[in-house]
Amino acid sequence: MKKRIRLSQVRIGMFVEELESTTRALRTGPFLVETAADVERVLQSSALSAVINTERGVDTSDGVSIWSADQRGLEASLLARFTREEIREARQSVESTMPHVRSLMGEARMNGVFAVDSANAAVEQIMAGATRNPGALLGILRLKKADQTTFLHSLAVSALMIAFGRRLGLSENELQLLGFGGLVHDLGKMLMPKEVLGKAGKLTAQEVAIMHQHPQRGHDLLRQIEGIDPVVLDICLYHHERYDGAGYPSGLAGEDIPYAARLAAICDVYEAMTTIRPYKKAWSQADTIEMMMRASGHFDPALLRSFVSTMILTGEIL
Repeated sequence: MKKRIRLSQVRIGMFVEELESTTRALRTGPFLVETAADVERVLQSSALSAVINTERGVDTSDGVSIWSADQRGLEASLLARFTREEIREARQSVESTMPHVRSLMGEARMNGVFAVDSANAAVEQIMAGATRNPGALLGILRLKKADQTTFLHSLAVSALMIAFGRRLGLSENELQLLGFGGLVHDLGKMLMPKEVLGKAGKLTAQEVAIMHQHPQRGHDLLRQIEGIDPVVLDICLYHHERYDGAGYPSGLAGEDIPYAARLAAICDVYEAMTTIRPYKKAWSQADTIEMMMRASGHFDPALLRSFVSTMILTGEIL
């Protein structure tokens, strides 16, 4: 049986299937932990958690079994919490926004240009949906199909950032910038080789290096647009920085990382972890929050506590 455990739980004799990272940069494994040096290597990595196989190595008493997201269960949860009319409105909001997002991403991939009008139209729709019923909107976005992940992840991060920013008391102009930044935070991925972006297995070291270029590539594309706000550029360029300075592309630490990018990092990871991807199963909300709270050095601790208290404990998002 496979179990997800904290890095501090790794012991000699365990068989590690992989070290999990929010950016896929450490999809390392499998390997048997044979020496103290192996344990130290795991502890010193920038992974968030480890997956062990108890049939091939020793067990731990408090690991968490891996469960994939049950789409029917999520749909039932939505129906239990929201009215059919609220769910219908949320679906309509997503459906009306998707053409703009597809145009935005398609223009970047096919022509290497940024479709400003499509981005503005999408953000306007997301703002409206996140204002009326953010919980229903975000719940519907979690029902994305495998072929929609690239488009709807950006849409979901945008909506999540708007909802979180509103809970933080930010102004409407600030919320719009967060929504815009969330929508385009992964724009650079559209410029990555398709075979690397959609790869189902582990990335090679060379492929990881290629993927690490996406924040800079997206930033370079966006800054060609006259009047683009620095907040949007910051989100695109710095959303993979870590609070302890171990992120990329610039290795910024603490409050040297722009505030909007620190907020984006939390929303990006939460959305990615709770969504089925081609290369991984979804985590439950509880597992995701536990992982993020224990991931010392990854996130702004004050912002993460605010996210948990205002978005999770209040039931704002499922």
